[in-house]
Amino acid sequence: MTSGLKSFVPPLALAMLVGSMAAGVQRLASPPGGLQLPALVTSHPDFSVRTGGLGYPRESYDGDNFLVKINRPPQRIVSQFYSIDEFLYSLVPPQHVVAVSASAYQPAVSNISAYAEKYHPVIASDPERVLRLKPDLILVSSSARSDFTSLTRSTGVPTYRLYTNFSSLEQVAETIGLVGYLTGTEDVARKEEQQFRATVATVKAARPFRAHQPRILGLGGNYTYGSETLFNDIVSTLGGINVGAQGGLKGYDEVNSEMIVKWDPEWIFAGANPGEVEQTKARLLANPAIAHTQAAREHHIVVLEGPVFFADSPYATSLLEAMADTLYGSPVGRTKQDRAKPDKAKL
Repeated sequence: MTSGLKSFVPPLALAMLVGSMAAGVQRLASPPGGLQLPALVTSHPDFSVRTGGLGYPRESYDGDNFLVKINRPPQRIVSQFYSIDEFLYSLVPPQHVVAVSASAYQPAVSNISAYAEKYHPVIASDPERVLRLKPDLILVSSSARSDFTSLTRSTGVPTYRLYTNFSSLEQVAETIGLVGYLTGTEDVARKEEQQFRATVATVKAARPFRAHQPRILGLGGNYTYGSETLFNDIVSTLGGINVGAQGGLKGYDEVNSEMIVKWDPEWIFAGANPGEVEQTKARLLANPAIAHTQAAREHHIVVLEGPVFFADSPYATSLLEAMADTLYGSPVGRTKQDRAKPDKAKL
C-alpha cells in the first residue's frame, strides 16, 4: 500500500471512472503529481436531511431519494469513502467499523489512520467483499457507482448514499447529526455537532472588528477552490475573500499561472505530506507566478499537513482554526484533530 500525497488517489476516482454516468456525477481530470481531490458536479446538488423518529425501525431518505430502513442499532458498519470514515470514527465505537476506504490507512491524508492501524477494518473495495462481512449498515458516498449500491440493497442490507460534496460548514454539522441518527449514536452526535458549531462561532467572534478582508488562494496541487466548495465557505467564515471564487471559478478547478498573477492573492494556503511542509513551500516559491504574488513577497504562504488541509468531515474545524490563528493570531483552543486523533502510544 502506498502513502503520501503524491501517491494518494481517493477511492472515489476509480468509482467515478466506472460509474459516473449512472450516478449523475462527473470527475474533472487531474494532472499527475500532488494530491488532487475529486471535483464533483452532481445531478442532485441540493443538500437535505430527512429522518424519522428516534425509535426503531429508523427511516431516512438518502441522496438517491431512497427510503432506508434500519431495524436496530448497527454493530457492523461499512464506510466506502474517506470523509465518511472520519464521520464514523468521530461518533461510533471503533470496533463497530468493519470496513473503510483505502485512504483510511494513509496518514498523509487521513485523520483516523491510527484507528485503522489498530482495528484493521477491511478496505471496502467491492460489494462482494463488503457483504462477506455481514454488515448491518453501509454508508456510501453520493458519488458511489450505482451498481455498488444496487447490489448491496438487493441483499436487504441498509445502504445509505450520504452526501459528501460539502459546500458549507453547516452541511458538515448537519451530517454529523445525520450519521449519529443512522448509527444509533445520536447522543454522541449531538455533543459533537454542538462542539463543531461552537468552534465555528468562536472563530467568527475572534476576528477583529472591521478587520481587513484577506484575499486568499487555496491550492491542492494544480487545482484551486471556487464557489460552492467547503474551502470557500471557510474563507467566508473567516471574513476573507476566496480569489478563486471571485475570479469566477465554481467547484474544484484547475488554476494556471496567468490566473495566479492576475488574482495576486495576499495569502496562499496549501496542503502537504506530513513532514514535508518546508519542501512543499519551497516548490511553491519556485513557481514564478507564485513568487510574483503579494503572498510570496510578504511571506504569507502557509502550508498545512494533508489531514488538516483536506478534511471534509468533522475535522474541517482543524483548517478553520489553523487559518484563523494564522490570519488573526487568535487561537481558539485545541483543534478537532488534536482532540479526536488517538494517541498512538496508547493504542
